[in-house]
Amino acid sequence: MPLRRSLSVTLGVLALGALGGCADSRTPAPNLSRVQPPDGVKTVNYLHNKLSFSAPRDWAIETGHAPMVVTLGSGPALITIWRYPRSPRQPVPGNISALQQARRALIAAASARDRTFRVISSAVVGVNDIPAVELDALETIRGQVRRVRSTHIYEHGTEVVVDEYAPEGLFHLVDRTVFSPLLHSVRLVG
Repeated sequence: MPLRRSLSVTLGVLALGALGGCADSRTPAPNLSRVQPPDGVKTVNYLHNKLSFSAPRDWAIETGHAPMVVTLGSGPALITIWRYPRSPRQPVPGNISALQQARRALIAAASARDRTFRVISSAVVGVNDIPAVELDALETIRGQVRRVRSTHIYEHGTEVVVDEYAPEGLFHLVDRTVFSPLLHSVRLVG
């Protein structure tokens, strides 16, 4: 769960995308302190149509470089999707016991990286009937407290990670309008 690295990369990518339109005086600069409410959704496909989800039409979307697949953002709210191939020595968790073990390992790794990391909740879940582990936590990223939900989806020899970040006070609103609908729309094809 590379949350700190992903946020730094994500912020850089979105800042460059936001600055790209500055030469056109008719295009208003995006407000980076406010989350844009979604104005409809569109289905987007990545990884040669092996990954699809519904994204807000009016959020910035930037394709990443492996292992990052894509980043979506509006103001201080971000979603980053990663894809990690799993080796035969590290197979995808195949049963509830292995998923619980993966959940504990993810918490230990995040706690070791960030001493401010505080778990709100964690669970073994399913995303469209695909086994997953979900961590909901508070972290300090670049000096800012963020609520982060990181969902690790295990399928077809890969781990797809959906990281969703927002300031703690905005998280519930963004979760209701964007984060949860996007996560529930994720489809993986082998």
